Amino acid sequence: MKEVRSDQRRQANETPIPRSGVMRTVPRSIMPASAPASEGTLVGPNGASFEVRPSDPLLGNLDIDGVVAGVPEFYAMKGMFFNALAATLGERFVQVVPTLSSPPRGGLYLPFSDYPMRDFLRLYDAAARLSHPNRSSREAYRRLARQQVTAFRESALGRITMHLATDPAAALMRYTGSLGALVKGPSARARQLGPSEVQIDMSGFRGVLEYPLGNFEALVMGYGAKPTISVDVRGPDALQFVVSW
Repeated sequence: MKEVRSDQRRQANETPIPRSGVMRTVPRSIMPASAPASEGTLVGPNGASFEVRPSDPLLGNLDIDGVVAGVPEFYAMKGMFFNALAATLGERFVQVVPTLSSPPRGGLYLPFSDYPMRDFLRLYDAAARLSHPNRSSREAYRRLARQQVTAFRESALGRITMHLATDPAAALMRYTGSLGALVKGPSARARQLGPSEVQIDMSGFRGVLEYPLGNFEALVMGYGAKPTISVDVRGPDALQFVVSW
């Protein structure tokens, strides 16, 4: 069995909501105020889990203010990911700037410099809603996350990291292993369970789980395969993804 680390942690929990498509539950513990009360009870004391394929839409709208409030100030991401979002926003980027704690000088993020994850989430939310206005915010986040993998692949680090990845398993393992160099705060560990199955454990996670979900889907689909992903919210800041294809 192969294993790749970028750090550790964990804990367990679980609760259901009315079924919609393949989804069985939606995690509020990871994402505060994750959907309007009118959408029903989302989680109880034990977290949540669901299984999804790329064609299964995610339902529910997230409260981005609640999500951002739960992210520690020292959590950060590399500028390469911010620039992709700024490009998506185009002229609307200036409308988001007042909500940012560290807007870039001259409107351009330095690819390998660290910027607040809170700012990333603000830009991510705006770009997702602009790109997919007729989707729920959860589905919009997921679809935009697939596009973010392209930004990583086209970066210098991405080209080096993914150069020898010849199949989905290798891509997932290498991408997860690189997160320590790209993200400050959360950590991830990947383990190959079989020829077409990889388990990824994330700890210290804050943000929207649709982001890693969309990333992992894009990595698998990039090789012409169709992923099925089981997501288990194991605690307030712990996620487990089992990706198969």
